[in-house]
Amino acid sequence: MLLFLFLIISIFSTTSADNSDQPKFDRSHETVSVVVGKRALLPCYVSIKDSSNSPFKVIWMKLNNSSILTMEDRAINGDPRISLLHAYADEWNLQIDDIDEDDAGIYQCVINTGMYKTLTLDVKVPPKIIDELTTEPYPSPIRSGSNFTIKCYAHGKPMPKIRILSYDQSDNAKIISNENEVTLYDVSRHTRRRYECIANNGYPPDVARSFQLTIQYVPELNLVFQSKTNDELTLSILFIDLNQNDIRLKCRIVMNPLDKIYWTKNNRKLINNHHIHQYVSTSTENFIISELIIKEFLHEDQGEYSCIASNSLGMNSKSIELLVAPTTTTTTTTTTTTTTMATTLTITTELLTSRMILPRRKRPKHSRTTTISQEFYRSTELLREMTITSSQAINTKYQMMTLYILLFMAAYF
Repeated sequence: MLLFLFLIISIFSTTSADNSDQPKFDRSHETVSVVVGKRALLPCYVSIKDSSNSPFKVIWMKLNNSSILTMEDRAINGDPRISLLHAYADEWNLQIDDIDEDDAGIYQCVINTGMYKTLTLDVKVPPKIIDELTTEPYPSPIRSGSNFTIKCYAHGKPMPKIRILSYDQSDNAKIISNENEVTLYDVSRHTRRRYECIANNGYPPDVARSFQLTIQYVPELNLVFQSKTNDELTLSILFIDLNQNDIRLKCRIVMNPLDKIYWTKNNRKLINNHHIHQYVSTSTENFIISELIIKEFLHEDQGEYSCIASNSLGMNSKSIELLVAPTTTTTTTTTTTTTTMATTLTITTELLTSRMILPRRKRPKHSRTTTISQEFYRSTELLREMTITSSQAINTKYQMMTLYILLFMAAYF
C-alpha cells in the first residue's frame, strides 16, 4: 500500500511547476477534537501565487491503516460518511459524518509535490457505564449486620470521574465516595436505601446508575397500652379496674421480610372470640400495627399478654402484664389514724413522767418530802393509766385537752 502511495505522489509530481511557484499549506500540523457521533471537519488550505500556471493535485490519506480516502475532488474509499469539500480553489477540507471511536488517528493532506499537512483527529467519547463491572440496580437482599460494596465503573475518553451519592428519605443527596467502589459496613434497617453513581468526563451527556438496596432484618417491636383519651403508655405491669371496657393493646412491628405476627396470653396463643379480638390496623411494605382488644376486663383476663413477630432471620416479642386494680376502704384508714394518736399520747405521757421523776438536785431526806414524793408518783401513774384508757375511747379533740391538762400539772408541781 505504501508503495502504491509513493507511486501516486510521484505521478502527481511530474505535473508540478517549478519550485518558485510551489503550493504551501496554512500550517503543517493541526489537531481536531470531536465528540463521537458528531461531524468532523479536517481543514486543508493550500495557497499558490498563480494556480493557473502551477496546477497541483491533492489526496487525503489515513496513516493508521495506510488507506487513501480521496483523490483530487472525490472520495474513493467507498465510505459514504466521507466527502471532500472543495468549494474554493485553495480549500481541500475532509468531512467525516457520524464519527466513531475507530475514526480517531492521524490524517495527511498530501500535494503531488510531496508536501503534506498532518492532522490528528481526537475523538472524545462521553462516559458509559460498564455493566459487567457495576452493581446492578436492584441487588439481592442484604442481611442486617453484613457489609455491602457498591461498585461503579465507566469508560470514555478521557477517562470519566466517578461520584457515588446516597439519598435520605427526603431525597437529600450526599457524596459518599469519589472512587469506583464504596463499602457499607454493618448495614441495618436504618441504613440509607437509595444510592446513585454519576460518571462525568466533561463531554456530555453524563451517565448515572441508581441502586435500590433491600435490607433484611429481624422484627423490632413496640408495645403500648392505649387509654380512653388515646394516650399511649409503655409499661411492663398495668392495673385495670374490674369490668372496664375496651382494653386496647397496640403493637408496632417493623421487619423484612414480613412473616408471622400473633398474640399470646401466659404463653398460650390467643384466638379471636366474642371477648378478645386481634386484628391488623395498619400495614405497609415493612411496617405493621397489630391491635388486641379486650371488650370487658374480668378476673380471668389477668395475665401476661405478649405480641410476637418472627421471620427467617429471627424472632422478637414484647409483653405487658394486666392485673385487676386493688380496692381500698375508709375503715382501714381510720383505724390506722386512731392507733397512731394513741401511741403518740402514750409516748408523750411517759416522757413527761420520766422528766418529773428525775430530780434536778439533791435535797435533805425527811419524812414530809418522802410522803409527798410517793403520793406524787402514785398520782402521776394513775393519770398515765387514765390517759391511756381515755385515748382509746375519746376523739381527737378530747385527746388534745388531756395533753394540755398533763402539761399544766407537770408545770404546777
